[in-house]
Amino acid sequence: MFDPFELLLWLLGSLALFYFAYYGFMIYEARKPGNIQKGRTYPKVSLLIPTYNEESVILRKLLNVEDMFYPEEKMEIVVVDSGSTDNTCQIVQGFVNKSPERFRLLVQSQRFGKASALNYAVQHCQGDVVIMTDADALLNKNAAEKIVENFNDPIVGAVTGRLFILNSDQSSITKLEKSYRSIYEFIRMGESNLDSTPIFNGPITAFRRELFDDLEADTVTDDIELCIRIREKGYRAVYEPAAIAYEYAPVSLRSRMNQKSRRAQGAIQSIIRHRRLLFNPKYGKYGLVIFPCELFMHLISPILLLFLVGLLAMALLSSGVLATLMIGFIAVLVGAIALFSLVSKILMPDKMVVINPIDILVTFFTLQVSLILGLSALILGKKSYKWEKIDDVRIVSKSKENIATS
Repeated sequence: MFDPFELLLWLLGSLALFYFAYYGFMIYEARKPGNIQKGRTYPKVSLLIPTYNEESVILRKLLNVEDMFYPEEKMEIVVVDSGSTDNTCQIVQGFVNKSPERFRLLVQSQRFGKASALNYAVQHCQGDVVIMTDADALLNKNAAEKIVENFNDPIVGAVTGRLFILNSDQSSITKLEKSYRSIYEFIRMGESNLDSTPIFNGPITAFRRELFDDLEADTVTDDIELCIRIREKGYRAVYEPAAIAYEYAPVSLRSRMNQKSRRAQGAIQSIIRHRRLLFNPKYGKYGLVIFPCELFMHLISPILLLFLVGLLAMALLSSGVLATLMIGFIAVLVGAIALFSLVSKILMPDKMVVINPIDILVTFFTLQVSLILGLSALILGKKSYKWEKIDDVRIVSKSKENIATS
């Protein structure tokens, strides 16, 4: 006879075992010294800023990148505008008029989407390395130096940096994002040390210009698509924690879920597009371990979770004893997460590791919901390939911005 509770326990235990095993493995790898042959070189860099109606932040952004530690003659700052209807282009043009040797403005007459804007812009970039950064993100002064150091190693084709949240204590939702970031960091570091990471941070992404191929117009997350493509070409895509970008997180749950579901949609889209990498020994540990595990976390895990919810409902309706056992199992799971978090903190004392099991569970389940929403949007053909604004109110002092980026 079919026993939903037995199947529920088996699936839930298997899911928990997978995450404990993979996260534990990534913590182990993250503690190792990096294996990239870095060097203080200064190749020609194109710092690329895509814009769409960014008049509220573009002045701050251009002042921020203008003041970066990188030889002026070795860096061009390129803004590609995709059909803005506000004063974004006028503000950028002021910088172009003042320093035409440093600033360039490329304009698309219509808003075709970010992938289209990048395809157009990279054709006109003159740098050997392109650093893409969002208009609403601030970069640390040495971010370009730190990210470019990795390209001294000829096997490195793409690099992403670390993301800090400026308003992390503003609301319960921004605190949740802070928890997510602490988990995200050691996973990306571990994957990078092992081989490469397939998930990049959009606010700070760099790649060798020669490795860029035009993106499909409906690409949802250009940074993820780029790093997977470059790894597919035989180059590594790595995480550099010393190259730091700062941004504001959504304050409301609705805005956060919209942002996360769009990112989830893009990650799933790119993983499915490049499924030929799965278990492909040609790509070493990336093809055999990292990419399959990321596919499991982004695609299979949320589907299993939906199935588990249905089984849980059946189990709870069938017997009160089973309900009590289920509550006990969840309590044991929370305790196991707490122990795992404490061990993680001991192993990585210099990292901001979350040790509150409730925060971890909430972070996990909200991420699974966003993955389900992203997968649903892909299945229904509702691709969000045009970047959108977050309308939440931002509350942070200018002094906090200045301290963060100094």
